[in-house]
Amino acid sequence: MHLDEILKNYRPDNHVDGSSYIELQPGLSVCVVTAEHLNAVDVCKKFPSCNNHVCFNCQLQGKLQMQIKDRHFSTHKGDLIFGFTGGENFCLQHSDDFCNVEVMVMPKLLEVLLGDIDFQFSCLDHNMNFFLHHHKLEANKNVLSSARQLYHLIRNTDCRVTNRLLLYAYVLEYLNWYFHAFNSCLGKQEFTQREYKQINVAHDYLLKDLSSPPTIDWLAKQVGMSQNKLKKGFKKVFGKSIYAYFLAERMNKAKQLLVTNSVTETAIIMGYSNISHFSSAFRKQFGVLPKEVRQQNAYTINNSE
Repeated sequence: MHLDEILKNYRPDNHVDGSSYIELQPGLSVCVVTAEHLNAVDVCKKFPSCNNHVCFNCQLQGKLQMQIKDRHFSTHKGDLIFGFTGGENFCLQHSDDFCNVEVMVMPKLLEVLLGDIDFQFSCLDHNMNFFLHHHKLEANKNVLSSARQLYHLIRNTDCRVTNRLLLYAYVLEYLNWYFHAFNSCLGKQEFTQREYKQINVAHDYLLKDLSSPPTIDWLAKQVGMSQNKLKKGFKKVFGKSIYAYFLAERMNKAKQLLVTNSVTETAIIMGYSNISHFSSAFRKQFGVLPKEVRQQNAYTINNSE
């Protein structure tokens, strides 16, 4: 079957209504999504993901918290989120200045565009659901620059009528720098693709039960790695130590629970037997005590009624 025959039956199915979305050709689209499009400021909302495209995101500004299955991400300006998620629902909330550029490519077309480029992760298997997060701003400066060019071209020009060739060129430049950003980072790592997958499996085990942190020894045995290899690899991939990452996700979950639960109830749900220990951990993470967040939630609910 020719590529054109494969592509003609596919369109992205997850672009946000109201976003600046443009299809450049069958199987290749670009869009700009801002806070006004998502309406998910300070609340967690569910959205369907794309089930037939690989998505390449660059966050231009703001903060974002996202969950897909048991994977949690907290992102900021300059972060890249790259994934093929097979239509899974994801939940997100963001700051009011959130802005993101996304390029969506059908896997078969991506294979053609890549050509001889040695991209370190196979993203061309339709049955492979994954999410990669790369957060080192210094390695992303060229991607960020290309994303800004796309943003200004899309928002300031009717690209459906003019400048489509220029927009197409910028999209290809964006993808080129995207691949280089990942490869330059991953090429420095001291673990193989198989070990990278083991680290991602350990990540999923880690967040399976946020009320009960597993030991590093247990995690290492589950995925078949040495403790030192797992600790070093985890920090390189996710930017934090295993314990720091678990604690951050645990507190993010606790903050969500405080909307409908008391401080004591939330502490118990999150596995704390000592309320003061929970309060200390929460304040270290967010700079405020959980009771203050609880009071603010109650005030917001009462004023909205």
